[in-house]
Amino acid sequence: MDLTISIATYDRPQLLTETLRSCLAQRNSLGLQIEILVTDNHPDGAGLDVARTLAPDAALPIRWQTDLTRNMSTLRNAGIAAARGAMIAFIDDDEIADPDWTDQLVGALRAADADIAVGLRAAVFADAAPAYDPEGQSFVRRLDLEPGALVRLMREDGKPLHGLGTGNSLFRMATCFPDSAAFDETFGDAGGEDAELMVRLYKQGCRIVWAPQARVTETVPPHRTLAAYRLVRAKREAQHYFNIYVAHAPKPARAAAILRLKGLLQVAAGAVIAAAGLEFGSERRLRGRLLIANGMGKLTSRQVGYIKEPSRAA
Repeated sequence: MDLTISIATYDRPQLLTETLRSCLAQRNSLGLQIEILVTDNHPDGAGLDVARTLAPDAALPIRWQTDLTRNMSTLRNAGIAAARGAMIAFIDDDEIADPDWTDQLVGALRAADADIAVGLRAAVFADAAPAYDPEGQSFVRRLDLEPGALVRLMREDGKPLHGLGTGNSLFRMATCFPDSAAFDETFGDAGGEDAELMVRLYKQGCRIVWAPQARVTETVPPHRTLAAYRLVRAKREAQHYFNIYVAHAPKPARAAAILRLKGLLQVAAGAVIAAAGLEFGSERRLRGRLLIANGMGKLTSRQVGYIKEPSRAA
């Protein structure tokens, strides 16, 4: 098997159906032997039902498994452990892959002789783009690099230059995951395990190539565009940034002190901007409050953790 497409899913059977259909519709002009692996994290097994329904007529083999552990690192590690491919690609259960997605990811990886390829994530909105970000730029992943360029992920002082998640990413199993437990399971509900993994692999010498032609499109539900949700996400992402920066800095104490000072300045500047722009309570203006959230993420040690999402019933 050349490639395993790994999908972890929780309580999103309709979106998972579209994700799987897009994976099954791959052109595969490279002639790869591809399998799809679904790891369902919800006790009602709705994700497994989707996989079972599509499998009989599928152009690619679909396998499925259940893991009810509430830890994204554990789920992704379960996908790695069960994968049969020499490469593994991760796609989220709310993303739709372009028809040449696997061709572009694998082609970029091979052309650059890289260990990891990361693709572009676009966004469509179930309702409408938020007024505070009408172009939807905060919901996409797009690096300011030429196609096929190697990604410099961090500076010598440990500062991350890009926050890369593992959605829409491809890994060589032999060089990236010689053991099945690749994601750090201590992250638990706090998130950030994928960004930490990318930094760790980069420091170990893994080469990362930017493959913008390998595009997936995320469906953004209305609740994720609300100001309150974006502010919580911004605070959590700042905590991830702080923890990863400090963990990999040559002088952790110095890095932590600098980041906390920066956090204080961001909170102060954000408060002024938010007050001047009458932002508090607004769904249209978010600039100052985002600065405050970023600053608070650097100042607070208690992790934001899991952000509750509406259930299907809701």
